[in-house]
Amino acid sequence: MMRTLRGRLLWSYIVVILAALLFIAVTLFGFATVSDARLLSPLERLSAISRTNQRELIELWGRGAGGEELQGLLFSTADQADVRILVVDTGAEEIVFDTAGNDDWIGDRLTGVQQPQSMALTNAARGSIFGTFIHSDGSRWLVFAEPNIALGRALIFYAQPEPTAGEFFREFFLQPLIVAGVLALLLAVLLAAVISRSVSGPLRTMASAAEAIARGDYDQRVPQKGPEEVRRVAESFNSMAAQVKSSQQAQRDFVANVSHDLRTPLTAISGWSQALLDGAAELPEDRQRAAETIHDEAGRMARLVNELLELARLESGQLQMTKRRVDLGAVLADVHRSQLARARARQINLTLDAPAGLTVMGDPDRIVQIFTNLVDNALAYTLPGGSVGLLARVDGDWVEGSVADTGSGIPNEEIPRVFERFYRLEKSRARGETGRGSGLGLAIVRELVAAHNGRINVSSEVGRGSTFKVRLPKAPTVA
Repeated sequence: MMRTLRGRLLWSYIVVILAALLFIAVTLFGFATVSDARLLSPLERLSAISRTNQRELIELWGRGAGGEELQGLLFSTADQADVRILVVDTGAEEIVFDTAGNDDWIGDRLTGVQQPQSMALTNAARGSIFGTFIHSDGSRWLVFAEPNIALGRALIFYAQPEPTAGEFFREFFLQPLIVAGVLALLLAVLLAAVISRSVSGPLRTMASAAEAIARGDYDQRVPQKGPEEVRRVAESFNSMAAQVKSSQQAQRDFVANVSHDLRTPLTAISGWSQALLDGAAELPEDRQRAAETIHDEAGRMARLVNELLELARLESGQLQMTKRRVDLGAVLADVHRSQLARARARQINLTLDAPAGLTVMGDPDRIVQIFTNLVDNALAYTLPGGSVGLLARVDGDWVEGSVADTGSGIPNEEIPRVFERFYRLEKSRARGETGRGSGLGLAIVRELVAAHNGRINVSSEVGRGSTFKVRLPKAPTVA
């Protein structure tokens, strides 16, 4: 899953979220742990003040100091330690003195001191009285007293306001949350940087390669690395670059071949028309020859243009076909009949072995065109005395029609190119009628077979001939 871009993004989000939640969970656990113990620090401070002050209080009490002197010490201690000191009558359990000078507290009972359980257990042996005192006015105070420092019936309590929830949140909770947020942000930025680099690196390479292709360098290829989606894009890019290169080469070949094939008839037409204009063709037979040449070459150009237009429509999918049930045996019989005179003129034996009833779905005119082009190509490359055979048979869900000849054959390295536009076997161009072909017949055959959802392949042996096999889907049986 981590090999895909989607997986990497998903896991990066999960890691960031889990890290943040884990940190926050630890923070909350710590908050719960110290919720009782949070009073420890201020209560220990009150305890320290009590211990510091107890010796002087006991000394004054022991030598019978007056109330004013004791009160002066309590006021002084309260000011210096920034605490509130309460004197409680242990008999009546009432506040009898308050360094804050608040008369409202005088006579109130200091009862119901709430001690945190953990601290009560820790300090039980010390006999201290400490915890939270809630006054009748709703205020909450931390109080601490040592019973063994009682001055007669008077017990000295040291008090300070209990921190509010807001103060506690700011002190114990806000900072960890901020730290957790910052760490989560840093982790997210780090993961985003790593992931973006793994994605943007190959994409930048592809962008550079695309710019190079735009400048005409069609040999550009990019390495297939990174997440699976990026690797697929790189693979598609390389395939596209190869196709663009092939397309550009085909375009150059097309221009060169069209120019070559048009130059010959245009030269002949121009030459003979000039002869007519100059009066060089004075004899009737010369004028007849000039007219026939111009007519033939113009027809050749027209056929070339028509074949180019037909191939363009086939490749663009614009050629309309009317498909119906077609008897392939009958089609091959028609092709055999139409090509028989030409074969005899070339002293080539044209044979037929195609039983009736081999039905396919297709456009009958286009199927005739497929096998006419194949037979025409076979006759063109077969020497006098040779043979060309048409054969049809059923092969599973396919009906196979083949055209076999005993011609010159095709070299193995040339077989992949036989269906290219304007392709010709150079060594055989001078033989028979091959010099008159446009080089588009087999390209048209390939596109027509593809339009019928069929397949075509060729097998050949130099010096022994070639066999073109066309496989078309068998028509469904009519109930």
